[in-house]
Amino acid sequence: MSAAAERRTRRRAAAARLRTRRTENRAHRDSTQRVKVSDFLTRIGMDAEDIQKYGSWAGRYIVSEYRTANHGHQPRQTRKRTAPCKGHPKGRWIKVNVYRVTDPALIAGASKYNRTAPFVAAQYVTAA
Repeated sequence: MSAAAERRTRRRAAAARLRTRRTENRAHRDSTQRVKVSDFLTRIGMDAEDIQKYGSWAGRYIVSEYRTANHGHQPRQTRKRTAPCKGHPKGRWIKVNVYRVTDPALIAGASKYNRTAPFVAAQYVTAA
């Protein structure tokens, strides 16, 4: 076998290993449940009107906590359709951050924001 053929064989084998590893990682990544800030705020008991008013600011506190805990990395993003408004009768698509259900940044960020802190304190009582 020539040197070029050996290199080609090694490259193809390496590519196959990489594809397999990516497939396994994708399956693991997709198995973890992720939530948007609005879903988290609904889960802790805020009503829809308050989520509409204060959800964006709560999200800013939560993403700040996430970046602090994860060495400046950004959380994953997804798209969400907004409510209908003038100029957008069907709503418009915006990018929003999503977090793992068990991510401590959700609780820490929401507890730092004054509007959501009472809901977090009522839901997650810390043992002293």
